[in-house]
Amino acid sequence: MFKINKLKAEILSDRSEDIADLYGFEFEFKRGLNIIAGPNSRGKTTINTCIYYALGMEELLGAHNEKALDKALKEEFTIKLNDEDEGINYKVLSSKILLEIENENNEIVYLERYITTNSEDVKTSNITVYNSSIDLKDDENNVIQQFVYFVNSRGNNEAANGFYNWLSSFMNVELPIVSNSSRTDNYSPLYLQTIFSALFIEQTKGWSDFFATMPFFGITKAKEKIVEFLLGLNEIHLSTEKDILNKEKNLIIEDWKRKIKAFSYLEKQTSSSIINVPEELTTDLSEIDKINVVFSTSENEKVTFNQFITGKTELVKELENRPISTIKENREETVLEFNKQKQEYFELKEYIEKFESKLRIDKQQDYSLKNQLNIVEVEIIDHINLQKVFSENIINEYGTNQCPTCTQPVSTNLINTKNIKIPQLTLSENTNFLRSQKKIIQTSIKSLIEIINEKEVLLTYFKNNLRQKEILIKSISKDLISDDRAFSESEIVRKLQLEREIENLKMLKESIAELKAELIELANKSHNNDLKMGGLGKSEQEDEDKLFSFETQYKDFLFGFGYESNEKYQISINRKEPFKYFPVYKNHRKDNVPQSVRINSSASDFVRNIWAYTLALLQNGINHPGIIMFDEPGQHRTNLNSLKALLKTCSEIEERQIIIFTSIDKKLNDDERIDLDMLIENIESDKYKLIRLDNLHKVIKKL
Repeated sequence: MFKINKLKAEILSDRSEDIADLYGFEFEFKRGLNIIAGPNSRGKTTINTCIYYALGMEELLGAHNEKALDKALKEEFTIKLNDEDEGINYKVLSSKILLEIENENNEIVYLERYITTNSEDVKTSNITVYNSSIDLKDDENNVIQQFVYFVNSRGNNEAANGFYNWLSSFMNVELPIVSNSSRTDNYSPLYLQTIFSALFIEQTKGWSDFFATMPFFGITKAKEKIVEFLLGLNEIHLSTEKDILNKEKNLIIEDWKRKIKAFSYLEKQTSSSIINVPEELTTDLSEIDKINVVFSTSENEKVTFNQFITGKTELVKELENRPISTIKENREETVLEFNKQKQEYFELKEYIEKFESKLRIDKQQDYSLKNQLNIVEVEIIDHINLQKVFSENIINEYGTNQCPTCTQPVSTNLINTKNIKIPQLTLSENTNFLRSQKKIIQTSIKSLIEIINEKEVLLTYFKNNLRQKEILIKSISKDLISDDRAFSESEIVRKLQLEREIENLKMLKESIAELKAELIELANKSHNNDLKMGGLGKSEQEDEDKLFSFETQYKDFLFGFGYESNEKYQISINRKEPFKYFPVYKNHRKDNVPQSVRINSSASDFVRNIWAYTLALLQNGINHPGIIMFDEPGQHRTNLNSLKALLKTCSEIEERQIIIFTSIDKKLNDDERIDLDMLIENIESDKYKLIRLDNLHKVIKKL
């Protein structure tokens, strides 16, 4: 848990007389409710975004590094002496933000992050932490240690010099490990940026949905994980363990399917029928023991393996024990056998041609997928390089939004939003999307290669069979045109082929036995997996107690803020999918089809939902960082009484920190404007801190 003590912006301008002649602003905050109020365009957003920036959370504003900040902090600002005055323009030479924070152990540090500087050694993607208060930073007797950490780069939640890793430790928060589809190892910490999307609600996008500004990092069911973490639910740890076991179970199921498929390939290689093969994974040993092989005789009768191999063996013995026949003795049988073998030969040849055609299609598909994979890999590299270009500010070094090579205008958003209404993704979101595409393509290629390899083995087997039939047909043909007194060559070939068939049948029996043993091994793995899954312990009652308290607090807040779209009994926190841990509407208490509260509430009532939900998380959150920020909570025609109730409720939460930014000249609806005096008239003066911005001057001034 932590709180903000002080925020300071320092700007060195082209009109500064020396390096100590600085411009900017400085504000102090207290525990409990803090209200920053003022007319539009006086600097509320500037103050708000500076807090985001100092904490490395500008990604929640949809940008990286200094791009999230107003140009007054990085390019130029104006100071007016009066309303009629056009003002004096100041060019920014260097600027930085200082933010003093304090944790529950009363440790005080301040963070320093540059916005713009002429020094090549200073990067806007670095945050320096000083073990001192801002007031003592210039005290010669104060020995200050400093540590440099990085943000907006891979590993910043895990690496020793990653800022979010440090901030988590400072807040005494241990980030849990969760499933992550964007990581090669499939797991990552629950990134601090995602957690802060539940704490900081900005005015542009933040009031459109719960956790609306949460960046995409590939975390599975990220919103659910945030709630589980903040409320300290056991489910967040159990769900990760369950996920590991589910992935293990899926691998067992995939392996089972491959083994089952292997039976069908054995059938095709031996012209047999393997029966009682369980398609679905089973832990019943008797089901696996039932697997057997049968053969069809020329009379279309089904015989067992032993009967079939016994018949072949007896036929070989018969051929061995009897004298070699002359062609004349077997001519009639030879003609029939010749026609039969010739028909089977052409049928097999036609089948092989079709089989080869399908195999060529598979290989062409494999080739196309590999080309597609190469394109995606190149795009990923291009996106990573673009992120480096923007993060290092290469474009702006050559002129604002201009290409350094051709000087053409360049947008850091990549998409011109003028006439385009489609949602935009950031470079980071695009890169994560491309990485997920890459994984899908790689999985498809892997599966296709397995199919191709299996088909090539089968094709070799079919071609060998075709070759054997060619040999037999040639030997029969020789018999048909040879002298009747000559010995029958086809009979000898037939005997040799029968012996080869018997050897193949023995190999078939061994292969089936091996596959059955492998199925038993998989069944045992599945059984052990089920035991582990059942032994996790659901801790349902403990979690339910926490959820009940959270739900009660949320509903008390919600209806206390003047929610009117539905009755109290119709609103609840859902316990399972869909909308798990989020407010839902039910037509009646036993309604089994919950609907999102968002589509069953007016626009202003949904804003009240976000107020109530965020405050309930703050009050009930065991792992909550202890701070929330609302930027312009009076959205979507919210009335004055609701805003009064919000501020009154916030003033009563004294052990945590709430910062609210609000306009004082904004029209709430057709009948009401925001009247600051009315908003705070029922709140005791020691229950809040009011920072009232100047009606004339903007927030940046001479320090």
